[in-house]
This record gives sequence, structure tokens and C-alpha cells, in this order.
Amino acid sequence: MPLLELAGLSAAYGAVQALKDLSLHVGEGEIVALLGSNGAGKSTTLRTISGLMKPKAGHVLFDGKDISGVHPETVVRLGIAHVPEGRRVFPGLTVKENILLGASNRSGLARRQMEAEVDEMFELFPDIRRFSGALGWTLSGGQQQMVAVARGLMSKPRLLLLDEPSLGLAPLIVQQVFRIIARIRERGTTVLLVEQNARTALSVADRGYVLETGRLVTEGKPDELWNNEEVRAAYLGGRVVEGV
Repeated sequence: MPLLELAGLSAAYGAVQALKDLSLHVGEGEIVALLGSNGAGKSTTLRTISGLMKPKAGHVLFDGKDISGVHPETVVRLGIAHVPEGRRVFPGLTVKENILLGASNRSGLARRQMEAEVDEMFELFPDIRRFSGALGWTLSGGQQQMVAVARGLMSKPRLLLLDEPSLGLAPLIVQQVFRIIARIRERGTTVLLVEQNARTALSVADRGYVLETGRLVTEGKPDELWNNEEVRAAYLGGRVVEGV
């Protein structure tokens, strides 16, 4: 049984249909990439899974349980963490305070345990340890992305939803962030990754799905998707120029 399954999922913003009969699955322990251009429905898919958006039709199944339209706080308690596009670090809080917020769904957690888990996050993200007491707005974009992911991991999710983690980051920082994503999976967390940088996403993913205007176009393993010239040219930003 998949950890996550979307079955005939449809969603809309008013009269605009954003997802159209979308079905896919994510197995426990996988990194799965959702690929496609702007407006393909990738972020809407994550928002519908995490309860930020209610589906018009279809079902979201998590560990066999139908969670379609469940409140976001309940979704977090069930074991799904959503790191949205744009990082959204709280600027008036320190780095450590931002990370600690991720554990707010875990009632009764002892302070000593919380401190130990924050230290564990700093081991996973060593570049932000020295900024523990700094305000969130003072960090670079890449460092804020690491804080946002660390905050998501503090909820101890079984499934981590990552929306455009490379957006606006320098290439070297992108490589660093994706190395951390691979390590997150090694720690036992399943990852559903939305990413426009198809080459980078497929470098860490076990499988990928390609969306266009809210519909599933194709799916496959990374090499199958990237080696399909039509798919690469149309959807993955890898158009081959004649004679080159």
C-alpha cells in the first residue's frame, strides 16, 4: 500500500480548474518529483494534500486513510509537513525560534527533548548553526530555505512536501539543499518534491510525474523521463538545438 495516494483528484480556484482527475502515488521511503511548467498544478497538488485547499472531487489517501479536505493542523498531526514556496521564515523570530515552531503540533514535548531535536537540525543543516540567535530576515535565501525545511522536519513527519526548494538560490546552494534532501530520505522521511529545475530534481528522485494544466502527462523513473526527447523538450526544459 502506498504511503500517499491521490485518486481522481480535482481542484479549482473559482471557475479555474487547477487539477483535473489527477492520480498518483508515493511509496514509503521514496523521493518523488512533481515536474512541469508554471501553472501546471504542482503547488496546488501539495496544497490539496496538506489541507490548505479542498478538492472538488477525488480523494487524498495517507497510509490508507482518506484525508480529503481535512484541516491543515490535523494533516500535520497525522504526519505530513508542508514547506511552501518562498520559505516564509518569520522575520521577527530568531532562527532557533523559527525551527522550534515546527514542533508546536507535538503537545507534551519536554523542553530538553525539543532542545535536543533542534541540535539535531543544526547537525543536518550545519550552515545555520552559527545563526541560531539571529533574526530570520538577516539570513540569505539559501539559509532561510534550510530554516524552513528544518522547521518542517521538527514535526517529525512521515511525508515531507517541498515546494520549489531551489527557487531563487545560487547553483552551489541548490546543490547543497538537494544533498540535504537526499539525507532527509536516508533518515526515513518520504519526500514529495515540486521543482521546476527538472535536472536537479531528477538527480535525487526515485520517480517523477509530469503535469500540464492540472493533468498528468507522463510518469517514470528519472532516466526514462530525461532520455525521452519529446518529454524533455516539452516539459523538462531540455530542448535539444539542431546541430549542437
